[in-house]
Amino acid sequence: MPDGRMAGARVAAVLLALVAGFGCGGGGSPTAAPTPTPTPVPTPLPPLTVAQRTDYPLQANYIMWLPFPTNRAGLLEGTVDWTSAANDLNAYLVKGECTYDQLNAGQCETLVSSEGTNKPETLRYQSPQASSYTIFIHNRGPGDESVTFQVVLSASVATSASSPRGTAANSERADAGLQVARFRGQPLAR
Repeated sequence: MPDGRMAGARVAAVLLALVAGFGCGGGGSPTAAPTPTPTPVPTPLPPLTVAQRTDYPLQANYIMWLPFPTNRAGLLEGTVDWTSAANDLNAYLVKGECTYDQLNAGQCETLVSSEGTNKPETLRYQSPQASSYTIFIHNRGPGDESVTFQVVLSASVATSASSPRGTAANSERADAGLQVARFRGQPLAR
């Protein structure tokens, strides 16, 4: 092979080696693309009991109510149960702190009600923000009752503004904030 061709072949071989070396990162095996870090899924908060009473006596034709706060948006689910299926109890959830007199005067906004004749009565309300509410329970009779109720707040995800988890303070004492009055035969405002 003439020297000119040999020199051209050497130059081509050197260039090929350089191009191959640059394509592989200077030797060794090619590096893999970095694995993306997965976005963490927010942890749901556990349900929070915001109002609760157990075995509370409620005479026929009486109504009881309990105001309670919430510390975040979420689904409020209330369950009211009682001893005798012969009695008819109704449940109402209203916005804000409200008394029976205010409710009867139409000064409270009723958000949901449960007025069936079967037990238990249930309430469900999607709360758009932290707020105050009042649950009303009316014993229509014919007999006296022992009432148990609970309102639970289920939030979708944890946020930095969330308050402590667990049971709210207003469910710790059997009589804290709970009020009872004789039902005066006026229809409940809605």
